[in-house]
Amino acid sequence: MLFRSQEKVKKEEIENWIKRRYDSEIEKILRDSKKYMGKIEESKQRIKNFLNEFKFLSPDERIFKKIYKIALSSQDKFINSILLTVEKINTEYEDIDSLKEQYENLMEILASIQKYVGMHGRYLMIVYEKEMRLFTKFLKDLGENIEKLGNLLKNPDFVKIENLRRTILENESRKKEIKENKIKTEKIKKDIEKKKKEIESKKKELLEMQKRMKDEREKLEEYEELKKQFKKIENEIYNKIAPLKREMRKLEKIVTDKKLKKQIQEYIEFPVKTFLNDSELTVFHESISNIEKIESNPHKREKIMKLVKYILNGNLEEKKREYTEYKEKVDSFVIEKKETKNDLLKREIDNLESEITKENEKIRNLETKNDQLREEILETEKDIIEALKRDFNVKVQE
Repeated sequence: MLFRSQEKVKKEEIENWIKRRYDSEIEKILRDSKKYMGKIEESKQRIKNFLNEFKFLSPDERIFKKIYKIALSSQDKFINSILLTVEKINTEYEDIDSLKEQYENLMEILASIQKYVGMHGRYLMIVYEKEMRLFTKFLKDLGENIEKLGNLLKNPDFVKIENLRRTILENESRKKEIKENKIKTEKIKKDIEKKKKEIESKKKELLEMQKRMKDEREKLEEYEELKKQFKKIENEIYNKIAPLKREMRKLEKIVTDKKLKKQIQEYIEFPVKTFLNDSELTVFHESISNIEKIESNPHKREKIMKLVKYILNGNLEEKKREYTEYKEKVDSFVIEKKETKNDLLKREIDNLESEITKENEKIRNLETKNDQLREEILETEKDIIEALKRDFNVKVQE
């Protein structure tokens, strides 16, 4: 009994050995497949020739009277269906992948022809027994050669080496993914460092801002006090003029001068603003001259006169001056909204820290994935070594 000597291959040469063996098996299959493809092409032509001649045959009506019309109808359907299907047979290919594709197509075509034979050939077997036996032979030859072609592709040695080759390619894909994941990880790490520096910068800014917050709060208190005093003066002026609104409405109805009428309306709507811009106080002078028309009640008239004279005598001039001074101070007071900016910085820091947490999670996922891919590579490399020894009598050396 003869024993095949064991071949030895270094571990780093495994991929090259598998590729050489794979290429050798493919070369053999492509070479041997030409013979079967040639016979398949011959079967295709025979079937086409048969069907083209079969068109002109017709059953003997006297013998097959009962099924004559059915046979004629079946014959047309049989010929047309199978001719269209046979035309799809393509025996050209360039490589192992296109050969596999053609084999799958041939299997589908054969199944379609067999289906049409079952559908339309029942009565034809009766009326054309001899011819249909010949067609069956052609179809059998076609099927046998397709089967032999399939056996080439299903050859155990080829299937085994193809599986090993596929495993090698899958490992190459895994290694590529590991490399891509490392690049992604490095990119994320750089982004994290950038965000950390940004956080440090914002924390310094926040600290400096918090140191200035005390001064800003004092300024804000000063500002609030100015507004309070300003509002107080405004209210004092308003409280002297607003009580005359009722009388001014009456005065508006009796004056004829349009300019004066408009000014009275402004006093009714904007008493303080109008008074501050009024240097002549015409409305109040007119109120005195028309006091009896405005108010008939002597007691009320006396109160109105007293209030109008109080204004005309300049008693509100000091308040007007104070109002102007305080308004200028309030308008010129600049307060930065530090509290708002302070909160904004805190939110920005929190958002950056949240993003870093998410990016660290991405890194962990990528590293976990790479560990998993490395384990898969190691396992498949062990499987390859075992398969080489078991199926090809090849011993792998370190």
